[in-house]
Amino acid sequence: MPARGHLDGEQRSEVKRRACDAATTEDQSYLAHGREHTHRCPATDSSRWAPLPSTVSSMHDSRIDRFLSAIAEADGFEAMSDAKTVQLDDPEHLVVIEELHEVVGVGVAACHLHDDGSHHWAVETALSPGLRFAAFEDRLLGLAIDLTPHGDAISVWSRRHSLDAALGRAGFGIGRELAHYVVGLPFSGHVGDLPVRTFERRDANAILAVNRDAFAGHREAASLDEPELWRLLEQEGLGSEGFLIAERDGEIVGFCWTRTHRNRDGEIYRIAVSPGSQKRGLGRSLVLAGFGYLSECRDVHRGTLWVDSDNERAVALYEGLGMTQDLVNREFVQLTAPG
Repeated sequence: MPARGHLDGEQRSEVKRRACDAATTEDQSYLAHGREHTHRCPATDSSRWAPLPSTVSSMHDSRIDRFLSAIAEADGFEAMSDAKTVQLDDPEHLVVIEELHEVVGVGVAACHLHDDGSHHWAVETALSPGLRFAAFEDRLLGLAIDLTPHGDAISVWSRRHSLDAALGRAGFGIGRELAHYVVGLPFSGHVGDLPVRTFERRDANAILAVNRDAFAGHREAASLDEPELWRLLEQEGLGSEGFLIAERDGEIVGFCWTRTHRNRDGEIYRIAVSPGSQKRGLGRSLVLAGFGYLSECRDVHRGTLWVDSDNERAVALYEGLGMTQDLVNREFVQLTAPG
């Protein structure tokens, strides 16, 4: 059996074969909120789908931005993670599907390098709600996987049931789950008193070190590097004014990076505490500082964040502050050869 997370040439061919088989079936089954339904596929023929030529060459193309915004509005959550929408300007790592001059599907792959020299690819796809049938999910997934080098480790992130089913058909299994938590702002009965300051350029190396140590064992989160840090800071809603730093004796020991969304939600985008400063209440204080900033300075009335579902201590903290879970983002990894 191949190494966990790796697709060899035979497995890639199997993913493609399943996609083509599904594309020739007129009646398709898909999963919606845990229930199986059968619907007739639209006239669109997914077997003819192929990457667009260079007319769409960047995640920053306005058509892709409109497409992702429309999906976010329809689904009630962002279609892709910020890391995918920020770092991929290379058409070799982007596949776009267009029907009648409108984008209906996007697949991206991002390479994450690790301190030990190893790397893996994280894949995400976004598909128009009207095309979330087996044929189209399978085909887009196959095209996105083809963006990665043969033999490299791959994981695929999914926020929709129809893609979960496609990944199961392709031989993937759940490796990690991120839970999305929400809360009304301002907090009632919770007051933060942690002294914080905003991020400055001179903080970059210390922030990366705290992030790497805090997220040791989490490949994507720990792989944040300086070029990506600067790219993220240029993103709308992710500026340095909402990047809060906690210090002890002149040393950075934690941070809470906030962002605002176009729907006026405020998110704790990333929060980290150095291992030597954990279990002292600093995480709770940073959460209160972050949501306090979003409420008071950005006029946000709903706060959100993502957390590993198995991080019991963090989940207990957030639920203790009155936050509730409303969404799950699953990382799928290759477990066995499809069959």
